Parts: sequence; structure tokens; C-alpha cells
Amino acid sequence: MRKLIISFTILVLYFSQVAAYYVPERSVIYQIMVDRFYDRNPTNNEPFYDPEKKNYRLYWGGDIEGIIERLDYIESLGVSMIWLSPLNDNINRMAGGSAPYHGYWPRDFKRIDEHFGTWEDFRRLVEEAKKRGICIIVDYVPNHSNPATDGEFGALYDNGTLVTNYYEDRKNATRNPYTASLENIYHHNGNINDWFGFQLKYANLFGLADFNQMNDFVDNYLKEGAALFVKNGACGFRIDAVKHIELGWLETFYLYLYQISDEPLFIYGEYFANTPDKTFDLYEFYRYSNVSSLLNIPIRESIARTFAYGGSFEQLAKMLEEYYSLFVYPNKQLNFLDSHDLVRFLNMNPNKDRYHMALGLVMTLPGIPVIYYGDESYLVSKEGKGDPYNRPMMVFDNSTKAAEIIRKLSLLRKVNDALAYSDFRTVYVDYNTWIFERKFGSHKILVALNKGPDKNITISLNWTDGTYIDIIEGAILKVKEGQGEIKLPRYSFYVFHVEEEQKTPLIGSITPYIAQPGQKILIAGAGLNGNIKVYIGGRRARIIEKEENSILVEVPEIKTMNAWIPVWVVVNGTRSNEVKLRYYSSNDIPALIVLQGNYTGYLWVKGNIPELSEPRPLLKSPTGHYFAVVPLPRNKTFTVQLYKGLPWEPLQPTNVTLYGIGNKTVILNEAAPETPVCGPGIVAVFALLPLLKRKKKKSPNTTITPYGVPIVAVSWIVRWCL
Repeated sequence: MRKLIISFTILVLYFSQVAAYYVPERSVIYQIMVDRFYDRNPTNNEPFYDPEKKNYRLYWGGDIEGIIERLDYIESLGVSMIWLSPLNDNINRMAGGSAPYHGYWPRDFKRIDEHFGTWEDFRRLVEEAKKRGICIIVDYVPNHSNPATDGEFGALYDNGTLVTNYYEDRKNATRNPYTASLENIYHHNGNINDWFGFQLKYANLFGLADFNQMNDFVDNYLKEGAALFVKNGACGFRIDAVKHIELGWLETFYLYLYQISDEPLFIYGEYFANTPDKTFDLYEFYRYSNVSSLLNIPIRESIARTFAYGGSFEQLAKMLEEYYSLFVYPNKQLNFLDSHDLVRFLNMNPNKDRYHMALGLVMTLPGIPVIYYGDESYLVSKEGKGDPYNRPMMVFDNSTKAAEIIRKLSLLRKVNDALAYSDFRTVYVDYNTWIFERKFGSHKILVALNKGPDKNITISLNWTDGTYIDIIEGAILKVKEGQGEIKLPRYSFYVFHVEEEQKTPLIGSITPYIAQPGQKILIAGAGLNGNIKVYIGGRRARIIEKEENSILVEVPEIKTMNAWIPVWVVVNGTRSNEVKLRYYSSNDIPALIVLQGNYTGYLWVKGNIPELSEPRPLLKSPTGHYFAVVPLPRNKTFTVQLYKGLPWEPLQPTNVTLYGIGNKTVILNEAAPETPVCGPGIVAVFALLPLLKRKKKKSPNTTITPYGVPIVAVSWIVRWCL
């Protein structure tokens, strides 16, 4: 018999190697509420500071310097990404009885809040973290600024210069004739009362001044603010409140950040929904768009309740299988047990055995695990349960059983491809016991949980005969002739694993998985070493750099009408599996498309360019227009087909074809344009040919075509036409 064991020492050796580029699926993220972590610089604590740390709505002193000082502690947990709460400058007044200690009431997107530090502090944090193989993710808030009716009343600054506030902005607001939104820099449509449709995107979330991202200043300002973090070394972003932002603008925002970064960024969003029930906006986001990784908020409640209060593993397994099936890349989504928005598990149930099982599960399901600060030290408030009591001051203890689970599974994720890249298959399940397997090439894991009485169980398992050792407790799995035997005590959680050489190439990850021509993407997987060729959409891509089982490539320009294009790798003549890349044209802008006419019901458009190849839902405004914000290539002519239907049902064609040209506002027409957009340019050039041919003198640096036309002019027109 052969024992397939990876020793902790070998895992540490793998971990100590600092990767050139971060593969998100191999990572564990550590989420920090900056103000509540560690106070290294007491000179930046005031104003609104509580030195006794009793008032949960005041600052408690945590800062960037404190995180730097505690990096060794964070490193000891094996994590490779740190997610920081928002760092941008927040209002300098109380609002609603609270200080903005949490960071979600920004006033200046180009400055760091004085309570947390400076840009210099941030750069030093990035550098020190990188030495430890850790990268920094920043929480960014492009949906809103700060409370519109309290505090600084939506005051907005541009690197220290006042731009406006909510009431001054309203004086210059106008009514959009198509969306019926009253808007300027902000939307002025009141607060969200109907959590659906128009109000979801164009009204104030809990009274926070809602940005009009289609305003040119706002669009540029939010991109410039995020670009500062990229230029100062951030490796990614958590985007707040994506539920309340037009997806079409978000796509252009993401593409801009991906394009300006020297390294592939990891960006994920917060779509707050407690359950995966079918709703219009949520299912459109999952089923058709799939353009952004999301925090798995809809399944967290079910996971936590099943362990904290009781519930069936059979029901949980079925729900999770259905949920993960909604995503193109389920392993790019993020799992968590605790967060700054939800009640901590130990406030739901103080039983640590149950807590360890739940923690282990979220670290072994498909997706990237997020550890909320203090999860490892059983941090919990005695003063209350929800917000803000889920944000107590950090207690440092990395010697607990929880810390051991985090550490071991973090390190295993770096070497086990199945834990990083695979889906999952239930091997056995009943009310109290659940065993599932994950396989990727020659790597496997088997996860076994039992929250009921002790149980001896035999399962069918296609593993090589032998004895396998659980990484958590050292429990035994014996396999013989396709049968596995395990003893599962009450509250047991075991992880068995196999790592063998992968001889054929397999792609497990693309980061990011949405891209436009010229953008860098990181392809990672197994067996990706040797003589390598990469193909994207059938075209060979330029390889920029190769690392162990990862390849940095440049996306070529593809002629396609499809949203998703295939990517594969050929290694030493052997072709890998195909994976999908969401492809966009170059020169995309956020565009408002408008449908006029006598239409009813839920309407969708689906077009002949990559940006519109997946169905897009239209909202109906009080003016009777249907509209949506979508990314469009500027000046590109396109057609769309009109569909009807709810997002969780098959869409029905209406046999209506509509036409448009990419611009800031596009009125869709049933009549095709008579003249292509480039027609006037071509006509003008050929009309000037006789004059151009008579001209004898030319610049010594100008190339002339046989017709006497400067080649730069022809090139410009061709680019315009295409």
C-alpha cells in the first residue's frame, strides 16, 4: 500500500515561495476592519475617538501602521491576500449618531483618511506584505459618497478641493428624458423604498448620496480614485454595493482597471442578498452576466444556520449544487462564515465544535475562502450581535484550533489543485453526515463532516488502494478495491488529499476572466510547463511571462460576435481543456440604450457584438421608455433582437430587430441606418483625391498612398470604420 501524504513541512516550503503573480483560487483572504485591528499610531486617533472602546460607533484607533506591525501574525495563518475596509477620506462629522470608523462614508476618493494613515503608509504596507507573499485588496465604494441629509450632506472633494454637496448639486440637476431620473453628479430620486427595478439603481441606499456614474466627471473621478490604489500597489478590489450600480458602467470600470494595471487584478463585488431566491436583478447577474466574482452572501445564511441551529445536510448539499451551477467560474466566487455585515457565528451559537465544522466547510467548498479578522481567535462581542457589534477590537491568538484549521487548509490550497480549481460531487449524504469529493486532474480531496452521533461509514471511492491521512486531525481513510472506510465521531471534520504528477495540461483559472484586446490575463492550472502555446478565440496569444504552472499572456484582437470565447493551451504538442473568456471590444464606453414604442412586460435585448451577445434586461421608466446602461464600442454599428420573459425562465423572441450606433446615448431604431458611420469619412477622402494629387510638396515624415492620400488619414478612417 502507498500512503499519499503531504507533510506540513513540505507545505511550508511551498508557502514560503513568493509567487510573481497571485492566483486567486490558490489564496485565502483575510478581511480586516482597519479601525478595529491594531492601533500603532495614537497621534491619528482623534476626532471621535473612544479610548475605552465601549462606544461601537466611534473610532477605536486601528490604522495602516498597525496592520504593518501585525503582518507576521497574519502570515502565520497562511493567507495570501488581505482585504482592507475602505481607506478613502471619510466625512469629518458624526452622522446618525455614528462616526465613519467603518470607511463607507467617503468624501474624497483621492486621499487616505487621516485616521488610517497616508499614501506613504499604504505603499509601505504593500511592500511589507509582498515580502511575506501577501497582496493587498482594497474595499472601494463607487455607489455613493456619504449621508445626504446628515453629517456633511453628501460633500464631495477632489484631492482636497470641494466639488459639491447633495443640496448644491440638486440645484443643477436635470430630469433625464429617457430614464426619468433627476440627476447631476448625484441622483436625486429619494431613498430606496421599492427594492426592485429603477429605485434599486437610481435612488439613495439608506440615505447615502447616490452617484450618477453616467456623469462624465463622476465616471472619470471614480476611475482616477481607484487608479491611485493600483498605482500604489493594490492587487485587487472588493466593490461595495454592486447591487445598486448599473452593471454596464461596472463593466467599463473593471475593464479600465484591468487595462491600466501591470499585473492581473482580482476584483469581486458585494451583491447583498440573504438567499439565492429568484429575483429579477439577482438572477440576471448570475445567469447571464457572470462578469464579476461575488461574495457568496446568498448561501452563507444557510451554511451558518445548518451548523448553528440545526438542519439537513441533504438539503444544504442540494442547495449548494444548484447555486454553484449558476456561475461560469464557481471557484472565482468567495465563501465566508463571518463578515462586518452579518452576525458572527459564535453569537448565533457558542459551540466551538460546530464552529470548526462550519469554518472548515467554507474553506473546502468551491470558491475562495474569506476569513474575517478574529475568526481564528473566536472574537465575538458580548454587548450585541449585529452591526456594529460584529466589529469588536481584535484579539490576537493564533494558537487556537480555529487558527490551526485556517493555517492547514490555507497551505494545502497552495499545492492541491482540486481544492483550488475543481467542482464538487456528493459521495454520501444524510441529515447529519456529508461526504463530498473534489477532483482536478491527478489531484483529489475528500471532505467528511458529521454533526450527529458517531458513525462508521463505507463509501464507493475511485481512489488507489491505500491509507490516507486527514490533514486536520490525522484521522484514517482506508481504501481497498473501490471502497473507502471512515470512522466519523460526533462533530468531526476531516480532509483527505491526493497530489500526484499531472502529465497533461489542464487550465483551472483565468484572472481576470473578462478582457479586451491588449489586456494581460493570467492562466493557471496544472501541467503547464514546457514548450507552451496559448490560443484565445482561435488566435495565438503573445506569452509575456511563464512561471510554475502559470502563464501571463496578452489578449489578441478577435473578430467575433460572441460574449464568451474559448481559451486553450498546447504544451509539448498536447492540447489542454478549453475554458471561457468573456471578451469585449476595445474602446468601450458606458452607454445608455433606449427603446421607444408601445411595449409591455419584461424586455431584453441580445445583439451581434460581444458586449450584447448575452441577454441584457431593460428597465421601464415612468416616461414609458425602456432603457439599460451597457458597454458599447464607440461609433460601432450594431443590431439587437428584442426578447420577453422573466430571467429564471426561457426568454421568448418578439421577432423585433433594432439598430443602434455606439455612443453616450443610443436610441434604438427599428429602421436600419441608411449610411454606415464611416461612410461620410470615405466620401470626403475620395472627394479630395484630385486636390491631394495636385499637391506636390509633402512632409518628409508623411507616407503617401498611390492616390496621393496621406497614409495616416487612411489609417484613421479605417480605424473609425472598424
